[in-house]
Amino acid sequence: MSSFQNDTINFITGGKVTVKTLVRLGLIPAGQCVIPNQFYEMGWGKWLPMPNITSLPYLSHCIACGLNKDDTIKFLEQKKKSITFIDFSKKNPLDLTEIYKEEYELLYEREVEVKRRLEVNGYEYPRNMLDVVNLYLKLSLVFELKEDTVGLLDMIVRPLAQIDTLLAFK
Repeated sequence: MSSFQNDTINFITGGKVTVKTLVRLGLIPAGQCVIPNQFYEMGWGKWLPMPNITSLPYLSHCIACGLNKDDTIKFLEQKKKSITFIDFSKKNPLDLTEIYKEEYELLYEREVEVKRRLEVNGYEYPRNMLDVVNLYLKLSLVFELKEDTVGLLDMIVRPLAQIDTLLAFK
């Protein structure tokens, strides 16, 4: 985006840019998604559960397409993989090859720490796609719009909060 486009968007939106704003301005081509450009810089990629991270592009796509919350959750359910959600009761699943066991163990350890940090801050680790969307809502990366009595979602693109302000170390 050029400096002029940035300045224009900031003027129009008062500095708050969302997926819906970019759609209204014609800046998201059909079938595309937008991920907040500071997602990793602000720590979101480090402290969000893997189901949230892997579903983010699909969530953005649903918002850009104008799906309501229920249809978004159905779409996310269709896109999830069998390994999307960690089963914390199985640290070492028997059905994985040796290469995948090592990857799973690293992911498992990461998710245990993410789960701990969420719980210490009063949040729950997601068990399904409804929980994924609800965690985004609770953390205010996504918010609900009430347009024509249909629950639509929107997502902040910028400014993005530092996640450590939401998930403090305790």
